[in-house]
Amino acid sequence: MLIPLLLAAALAGCHLGAASGSATPSAAPSASRQELLALGQEWVQCMRDKGLPRMPDAQLTEEGYLSFPPQDDYNWKEDGAEHPDIIEACKPIEDRYPPNAFRPKEQVSADDLRKLREYAECVRTNGLPAWPDPRSDGSFDLSGTALANGVPKDQMTKAIEACRSIWSGRIAINSGPGGGKK
Repeated sequence: MLIPLLLAAALAGCHLGAASGSATPSAAPSASRQELLALGQEWVQCMRDKGLPRMPDAQLTEEGYLSFPPQDDYNWKEDGAEHPDIIEACKPIEDRYPPNAFRPKEQVSADDLRKLREYAECVRTNGLPAWPDPRSDGSFDLSGTALANGVPKDQMTKAIEACRSIWSGRIAINSGPGGGKK
């Protein structure tokens, strides 16, 4: 299913919105599957050109959401977090994504948010005093903290182990501009 979409975009020369003479998709409330995929691949190419050559191809889920699934155990989000300048350089493309480009995030329950606050306190007392409280969506925004440029792996491992009894679920971290949107 993905190959016909890529082929259609390639045959069209990726000139989207040809009726209006525009070569780029608009930031309209929604975009066709081909437009969304082409915009995602434009972002991927930017990321590759700026220094993340292993960035995976953009794909669409069965529901039509844009995704960038990891390939060959390469964690592009982690790599991108270490290169906020690359994320920032490609942000103008990212800003053109329509609001429905990505699967809506799951809502965090009040109980989970309470547990994540306890988890944050535990992490702070176990070696990472700059660890922030969670945002209302349950993610931890490290930008503007001493951890924005990276969390020492040994300290993070120690904190995770010490706090596992409080929270053992998924941890979403935003460490800089553009991070966490995917």
